Amino acid sequence: MELFKNKRVTIMGLGLHGGGVGVAKFFAKQGAKVLVTDLKTKEQLKESVSKLRGLKIKFVLGHHRQEDFINTNLVIRNPGVPRESYFLKVAKEHNIPVETDITIFFKLCKAPIIGVTGTKGKSTVATLIYELIKNKYKPARIATRGVAGGRSILAGNIGVTPLEFLGKIRKGPKGYPKVVLELSSFELEDLKKSPEIAVITSIYPDHLDRFRSKKNNF
Repeated sequence: MELFKNKRVTIMGLGLHGGGVGVAKFFAKQGAKVLVTDLKTKEQLKESVSKLRGLKIKFVLGHHRQEDFINTNLVIRNPGVPRESYFLKVAKEHNIPVETDITIFFKLCKAPIIGVTGTKGKSTVATLIYELIKNKYKPARIATRGVAGGRSILAGNIGVTPLEFLGKIRKGPKGYPKVVLELSSFELEDLKKSPEIAVITSIYPDHLDRFRSKKNNF
């Protein structure tokens, strides 16, 4: 897969929980010219940065630069970054596409996707579905949590970007593996394609600092 080779990719938001690291690794291994920018400092992000050591990645930490959202071919928004960000508006004003790792995965993944969302219980239900699929296909070789190649894959809001496994998903004698994605409300914001199976665990007012009102939350 060389869809992003030599493309300039700005990753907005590295984060501390592993998802941003996986996204940066994916694009770097694709041969893209990756720039990671985050409002957190190098000291705050030292654990995440250390996991990217050895890869050709540029970092702009502690602040964002307008030029990084103009002189690029693609901006990848960390789901934790509000869509109303000034820098994302700059990118769109210059016709730079803004995506998330989830929207990219949905566009490129050929395997069936089971999406699990809701205010509470997402991780539990997503893991349960994954385990049920995994056990159904025993004693065949089974993928472990976050690893492609068997009959089930678990990724998403659990801190594992599905992009890490996109190039490894293969169609076997029984078809493609089932991809189980835990999806937060933030990850659903820009999604225009639905999973083959959608599961909603519960809906309560939450993240009102982001959505500003119960109406927007729903």
